[in-house]
Amino acid sequence: MKLKLLFFYFLFFTGILQAQESILLNMPMDGDTINTKNPLLSWSLWGELPTNTVREYYQIILVELQENQDVSAGILMNTPLLRVDHLAQNQLFYPYDAPELEEGKWYAWEIQKIVDNTLAFKSETYKFYIPILPTEEPVYYKLKVKDDGAIYDLQFGKLYFELDEDYFDDELNFQLYNPSNEKIQAQAIFNQEAGQFAQEVNVKRTGSNLYELTIGSNPALGNYKLVVQNAKKQKYQIKFEVK
Repeated sequence: MKLKLLFFYFLFFTGILQAQESILLNMPMDGDTINTKNPLLSWSLWGELPTNTVREYYQIILVELQENQDVSAGILMNTPLLRVDHLAQNQLFYPYDAPELEEGKWYAWEIQKIVDNTLAFKSETYKFYIPILPTEEPVYYKLKVKDDGAIYDLQFGKLYFELDEDYFDDELNFQLYNPSNEKIQAQAIFNQEAGQFAQEVNVKRTGSNLYELTIGSNPALGNYKLVVQNAKKQKYQIKFEVK
């Protein structure tokens, strides 16, 4: 009799352990450093066929961890940045419409099985880190008096240029030509963040003889030409490509 009871308990607790271990997290692995704000989250289900019904389904939970916070405590206590239930696949890219993950922070995630609105079992809880990337400094291209055939690339969606010339008014006089060699007219648009109107195409001084050109939203692809004129009516130019 005792042997039968021991065998029963063995099967019972083995079944519990198998259920608890039936969800395996694949990536990101625990403690990984991720150089993207939209990582691929993937997992595996073992021991039984995945279910997805009204009363029984799998869900993913992802939270931001506070400094030195335990991952299990973070999952229980912190407001989820991501909670997706009725998972139909075993992988998910962090959605672009979810709260943006931030550099310099740790995040914890796990997969849970829900049965009748109750947590039946879950995976281990893994954490990953998004590092603070070094700030990239733009390269400033020099404007030329004559077209030398060079065509430059945009950086961070803008053209950065240097004008090594003393005779300039406070406001830079410039013309921008599109790939059809048509002059682009600057249009005023309302900036929601600033709460004011701004020029969609404009040049801003960023330092001594250093400038940045903003060419507006959704520009046509192709080669553009920027022409700048100083107070003595001398012209300088540069060509760049929008890809």
